[in-house]
Amino acid sequence: MKKDSLYLDIFFLILLSIFSILINFNFGNIGVFPTDTFAFFDTAYNILINNHPFKDIWVTTGPLVDYVQSIFFRIFGVSWFSYILHGAIFNFLISITIYITLIKFDLKSHFAFIYSASVATLCYPVSGTPFAYQHSIVLSIISLMIFFLAIRSESKIYWFVLPITTGFSFLSMHVPSSYIIAVLSVGIISYFFFHFDKEKIISFILGCISFFLFILIFFLHFEIPFLNFIQQYILFPMSLGEYRITGNEYSHISLLDRLTFRGIFGHFKFIHLFSLIILVMLLFSLKRKNDFKYKQDLIIFISLLSTAYLLIFHQLITSNQTFIFFIIPILAGFSHVLLEKYIFKKNAYKILILILVAFISIKYNNEYNVNRKFMDLQNTDLKKSVDASLLDKKLKNLKWITPFFNGKPIDEINLLKDSIKIIGDEKRNKMLITDYQFISAVLEQNLNIPNRWYTAEGSSYPLKDHKYFKFYKSFFSKKIEKNKIEVIYIINNPQGDIKIENFLIYLKNYCSNDIQNNNILSTHLIKKCTN
Repeated sequence: MKKDSLYLDIFFLILLSIFSILINFNFGNIGVFPTDTFAFFDTAYNILINNHPFKDIWVTTGPLVDYVQSIFFRIFGVSWFSYILHGAIFNFLISITIYITLIKFDLKSHFAFIYSASVATLCYPVSGTPFAYQHSIVLSIISLMIFFLAIRSESKIYWFVLPITTGFSFLSMHVPSSYIIAVLSVGIISYFFFHFDKEKIISFILGCISFFLFILIFFLHFEIPFLNFIQQYILFPMSLGEYRITGNEYSHISLLDRLTFRGIFGHFKFIHLFSLIILVMLLFSLKRKNDFKYKQDLIIFISLLSTAYLLIFHQLITSNQTFIFFIIPILAGFSHVLLEKYIFKKNAYKILILILVAFISIKYNNEYNVNRKFMDLQNTDLKKSVDASLLDKKLKNLKWITPFFNGKPIDEINLLKDSIKIIGDEKRNKMLITDYQFISAVLEQNLNIPNRWYTAEGSSYPLKDHKYFKFYKSFFSKKIEKNKIEVIYIINNPQGDIKIENFLIYLKNYCSNDIQNNNILSTHLIKKCTN
């Protein structure tokens, strides 16, 4: 019987692996939202030519995504395929982790497969390409599952691995990982309060030490100034969160504006529904409150519910489309676990949950994957897309269409080809500022890109009068002087508002001579002002 169960698990794991990777490839190849789609393409390429985040490129997201992508580029070549593969592997990791965890919680294989396949459908395919928030949430959820398994198992390896995966989640994006770290911290303290185990604590401490040693070696090896890391990754992003919560003028969104019935309850109704089911079942089981295993379950399920609601909070203060719906089948899977363990043995209730999960998967798959809502392409005719290999062979298989270009996709590609040729032929020391962050890789040149993002409202670098304005001024001016930049090229997307004036404020006594090359490209010769 156990042998048959093992074969069935292997079958479902293989099937889930294939499904989670292929679904990400299928949807990740469709459409372009330049600001997000290429956010890690050129930065990863720049690592290969020894230009690093924090040191050479201003970034406000964690470096893990860039460095992992650079490894994919190194192994599989600089191409769209290796870029999408990166996202697909993380989709594989989260779905496999959920499957294994549900199995360890005594859920039958076919049920675990359904919930995990739903996670694979709703997780990474919404963007398809590497995305910092999704990396962070994937690694945070994996860390949460490792914590659950550490509680349920006597194996000390889980306690060793836990701080490492948690640390990597933080190095992907400080939020929502910081919220999950807080949840895990409370959970870990609670667990060891009820069940002190010296060997497990030692394993956990060794994992923490290993992670911090890795970070130390990483910073020393790549000669990344720790002060730059603090400024770009801690202080400036904290100010953005502060401004969004308080509604400061430097924030283009406000938490207060999001606190509506529809925003909190209507949009996240299924998260609330399954959270309520879990909470009710825990209350029904209070008669077991003196049972240590029930205390373990309380730690596990309260941690899960806290995570769900912190993810809602995180979604409310970000300017991205919703990307947390994959938490729904995770909540559903664990509500199924509780249902079988404490309440009902009959299949009718389980079937209702499965039907609802199937409905949710179809609904959000159609809305976010098929229609590419996460990339604002829901009102775009995706059939008009063209193969991006027409722009460059490195982008083969990407179906190029953007949500804001007023014309045919081929027209945008031709404008980009013309712009890339002009930049490529430039012999002077040059810098490129653009949301199309793949041009360094296409030209195989160091274009001295200063930033990952260039959002005009100030969410990607400090604007004038921001309290951390001096941080970016120092960074940008040093980059110009160190690389002896003579000409700055700017490629705007049709909705972009990148202007040379926005950057001259960071340079003392600099002027520019400006040329408009085509509808999207402008050339700016910079020099010291004579007056």
